[in-house]
Amino acid sequence: MRAQPQPVVRPQRPLAARPLRRAVAVRAESQYANIVQVDAEQLEAEIVGRDRPLIIDFYATWCGPCVLLAKELETVAERMGDAVRILKIDTDKNPDISTQLQIHGLPTLIFVGMDANKPALRTEGLLPAQVIQEIVERDLVEGAQSSQ
Repeated sequence: MRAQPQPVVRPQRPLAARPLRRAVAVRAESQYANIVQVDAEQLEAEIVGRDRPLIIDFYATWCGPCVLLAKELETVAERMGDAVRILKIDTDKNPDISTQLQIHGLPTLIFVGMDANKPALRTEGLLPAQVIQEIVERDLVEGAQSSQ
């Protein structure tokens, strides 16, 4: 009887102690005035002093769907103009606020309307611009008008 060939076993290198991340280009600056990069402190001030509905985009530079969502948010900014303000917060640079708000998946959008008594809406994952715009118009703008 012939001996079965033995598989070749190669030693594995230990895993890196720090997380490995791919570099994906995410533009922090936008050509639209209603898209603003903020940190945790600025985020709180923006929420308290808001004069229009907010879309808060929690993203990371290494997140592929976040890059795609950034393009969708620019489309929303172009279509809606000053009717909405879009805030972008990098979760790697602001880990405390991400933990506090329980941001587990990226990208995460939080929709904050003008009615302080109405809870904010939250989504995870990539949404098309049309859906984002419908959420703002249906739940944030119309909802605020019907409660007045």
